[in-house]
Amino acid sequence: MLVIVSNSVFLISRIILFFVATMFIFKTIQAVDLAKVFKPNSGDQIRFLYMVISVILGYFFVDAIVSLFENLNNLL
Repeated sequence: MLVIVSNSVFLISRIILFFVATMFIFKTIQAVDLAKVFKPNSGDQIRFLYMVISVILGYFFVDAIVSLFENLNNLL
């Protein structure tokens, strides 16, 4: 099958975009104020929750985008 771009390009882009997307999602999620939900002086717990959520959402976002481009590459 003829492919335009090799699979290693998608793997490298998946890794690089994961860190970039995670950083942007972390900065975006920080706009949500969870201080009212947690106890006072629990900033570390809130920050940890933000990091976990941003890693999960970053993975899903990058996986969806790169999988779309992989499928388009295989169709051509």
